[in-house]
Amino acid sequence: MKTRFLLAMAAFFAFVAGALAQTSTSVTYKYTKIDFPGATSTEANSINNGNVIVGSYIDSSGLNHGFQFANGTFTTISFPGAAETAVLGINDLGDMVGWYKASIVVNPPPHGFLRHNGTFTTIDEPQSTFGTALVGINKSGVIIGNFDNSEGFVFQNGTFTLLNAPQQPGESIDTQLNGINNLGEVVGQVFSGDDWRGFWGPMNGSEFDFLAPLFSLDNQVTGVNGRGDIVGCHDLGTPFIAFNVEGNEGSESTEKVPGQESLPNPLNGTSCPRSINYSRLIVGVLGSGPTDGYLAVPVLTLNVTSPANHATVTNPVNVAATASGANPISQMQVWVNSKEIFHVSGGTLSANINLPVGTNERFVVQAVDSKGVIAKVVYTITVH
Repeated sequence: MKTRFLLAMAAFFAFVAGALAQTSTSVTYKYTKIDFPGATSTEANSINNGNVIVGSYIDSSGLNHGFQFANGTFTTISFPGAAETAVLGINDLGDMVGWYKASIVVNPPPHGFLRHNGTFTTIDEPQSTFGTALVGINKSGVIIGNFDNSEGFVFQNGTFTLLNAPQQPGESIDTQLNGINNLGEVVGQVFSGDDWRGFWGPMNGSEFDFLAPLFSLDNQVTGVNGRGDIVGCHDLGTPFIAFNVEGNEGSESTEKVPGQESLPNPLNGTSCPRSINYSRLIVGVLGSGPTDGYLAVPVLTLNVTSPANHATVTNPVNVAATASGANPISQMQVWVNSKEIFHVSGGTLSANINLPVGTNERFVVQAVDSKGVIAKVVYTITVH
């Protein structure tokens, strides 16, 4: 039986130090399913900055078809004459990329395709033996993809360039790219140290950063937006988000793994985001086997600019934060060690507050809107 999902409010609490102002962000999302009518399974794979969603669905015969979902309307996207199609990426101009299979004979290799101004073009990596899939395209027309399910590439101005993440000595090449933003930053995962490691970096391959240390459980980075926010999954389909992952970067030698926490699943099961746009709308997949696509829309956003996480501060402490969302903001609150210390009405907090003195205290800034929806940033600070 196809798993059914509740359309419910779900909040996540994720933070990472940001550029200059060291902004930390928390967003509360509302989830809704995106299921192609009559499909046995649906995957939402990408969303552009115009909020147009693309993905794939499986029909009653077990065949894949691509789709576009815009302004509440589904449209099937199929490579002409192909038996199966999947759309994996869309840019702000409406160009789409993905894969197709020409027939349904015994496991034919997939071919990559570009759909531009309604015209389809086959794009296959020349070294491919077992097939090509195009997974992302940005507004400049730069395409990324994978071939033989083990190597990544960039396709730009008619030229293919291999793009594989660093591995340990002696390991076989095994990189999978997942997405690209308008700044030319790519995300994906590489099999290294006997686990999948999520990464991000520029498309020229000059620098790669990893989501978790070597020998961590499997993880992958599936999407990146123009703010440098990333989304993905940890082992067993636990979704996460991290904001502005390059914002706290000093030197590469001292850079730390970014702060990120799990997005609560909107059901008791697995889910994984696939894409995030500049407005921080997220699309992805709920469940395993028969799946549903989903759309997560921000309803409350909290930004904290002072103090910084892990800071050592002296009373009175300057606390600065703003909140905005779909509903009016009722209150901004400051909590220390599970006790409310201060609050103010509205969506702006800027005050010098005497906080309890102590080491490694749990410091929380929390926004509450008129519907009782909450977003919060959680820190550890020391107060003198």
